[in-house]
Amino acid sequence: MKILTDFNFKLNNTAVCIGKFDGIHRGHRMLLEEAEKSDLEMVMITFLFPEHKGIYSYEEKQYLAEKLGIDILITIPVTKEFMQMPADEFVREILVKRCDAKKVVVGADFCFGYKRQGNASFLKEQGAYYGFEVCILDKLKQDGEVISSTRIRSLLAHGKIEQANELLQTPYFVKGRVEEGNKIGRTMSIPTANIRPSEEKELPPFGVYAVRVEIDGCLYDGVSNLGIKPTIPGKNPTGLEVWLFEYEGNLYGRELMVFFYSYQRPEQKFSGIKELREQIRFDTEQAKKLLISSENYAK
Repeated sequence: MKILTDFNFKLNNTAVCIGKFDGIHRGHRMLLEEAEKSDLEMVMITFLFPEHKGIYSYEEKQYLAEKLGIDILITIPVTKEFMQMPADEFVREILVKRCDAKKVVVGADFCFGYKRQGNASFLKEQGAYYGFEVCILDKLKQDGEVISSTRIRSLLAHGKIEQANELLQTPYFVKGRVEEGNKIGRTMSIPTANIRPSEEKELPPFGVYAVRVEIDGCLYDGVSNLGIKPTIPGKNPTGLEVWLFEYEGNLYGRELMVFFYSYQRPEQKFSGIKELREQIRFDTEQAKKLLISSENYAK
């Protein structure tokens, strides 16, 4: 997948999907599936808002876009200058001149340009003028409610991982590189991998989760703690500590994908290592039961 972060490009014969794509959830994938119906190069145009935390970090969004078959990912930083660009200029300079769009796919509530002066109907008119097809798709619903990033963020914030995953399709995940931790897990015969989540993303509640971790294309069951390890002395940064039940090997420096399947309990402080070890054993058994009943659909 080619990644573009400025306007210094020239493409040919493309099908373009435009949106925030926070989470790249089932509603977003409906747009991608429509674009994929053509034999054109598939382009996703998304926007990078300063100091905005999303369901996924920019790097995680890149990973997911590539897995879904996007050929070219164009990320446009939302600067003051960009926000002042008129809607017709966006169409002419970016969609026509830069992308050479033959097909453009957007949601029915799509708005763009200075003061949101452009909408889906305006885009349709511009498509007729410049000669590209415009597909406007209604919002996808589940249980009578629109599937949206706002809805998913709310579910994640309340620890409703299973419901969020239904809307995301790919289970919510954290991508990160394994760092050295305090190595207390080893003293309990529970070696763990420690990952620092990106500061660009919103996180679910601190606590214990049943997870699956992708390593070299294989998924391994595990249990994880997201938080600040209050039982461990000192000020600990927000991290994700994962114990894999049936994996042996050195993971230091490796990039892992940790998929969340179920929220088990809030993070808590224990009286000492002995009490912590007993709780981990209980959490492990619970995680194994939850993962057996869950669908292995991380993709």
